[in-house]
Amino acid sequence: MRKFAFLDLDGTIIDHNQVISPKVKDAITTATANGHKVFIATGRSYPELYPFLFSLPFSGLITANGAYVELGDEVLADHSLDQAAIAEWTDYFRRSGATWIWQGKDHFYPSETFLDFFRLSGKSDRAATGDWSAYLEQITPYLASGIPTSAGKCMFYLSPETPSSFEEAHRLFGDRYMVIPGSVDVRVGEVVELGVKGVNKGSAMREVLHHFGTDSAQALAIGDSANDYEMVREAGIGVCLAGGAEELSKIADWVAPPIEEDGVAAAFERFGLLDPA
Repeated sequence: MRKFAFLDLDGTIIDHNQVISPKVKDAITTATANGHKVFIATGRSYPELYPFLFSLPFSGLITANGAYVELGDEVLADHSLDQAAIAEWTDYFRRSGATWIWQGKDHFYPSETFLDFFRLSGKSDRAATGDWSAYLEQITPYLASGIPTSAGKCMFYLSPETPSSFEEAHRLFGDRYMVIPGSVDVRVGEVVELGVKGVNKGSAMREVLHHFGTDSAQALAIGDSANDYEMVREAGIGVCLAGGAEELSKIADWVAPPIEEDGVAAAFERFGLLDPA
């Protein structure tokens, strides 16, 4: 029977050096050749997707934590934050000392110093871990100044010196917005992501499955971070990679080997995606 696989990117198929292993590439290619459907389900927005991803036979894209859903040239869903929400959050960022990047479908709008979070990777504890030079090269053509009128999501960084925290942001806004820990690792401080309330990878997965006339029983979802929670919980088979978020591993049906050991390929083999549909 045909299965529908939904794959997180960072920490699941893309490692900290922004690379996908040959074994995982082969597993994705084999699964689709066998008649299964494989989808990207990422917190990244479209401009953050590396060109090499489009050489793989994905059937569609869930980006910005579910804000945008695309199947080929068809836009299946667009759940963007509006101008009022962006103004409210930007005021909070400025008061709290955060740095941020608004992520639209076609352009990114970083605060003045936000990109140092990636430029200083490997050189500062207050920067993303790993090598993000390829990422910076990828997003540079899409950078814009100012504040957007709409955005799929926002990522912001709170250093230990800022008077705010994830807990405070969630307390102030969690009843009206999605506010979750970010999926980018940092040694000091906190990375937080925000989006439209009720929009997540799980809700986007349901939209895709409905489009194809099926349901979550036929879905395999694989991730490693907090923003994968709804997707992994709702899929017929939910998989967390070893070393992933503790809350995710607790609700997963199976904990796969870590990304360094090609956990996605192991899950595809275990659950039959390397066999004909």
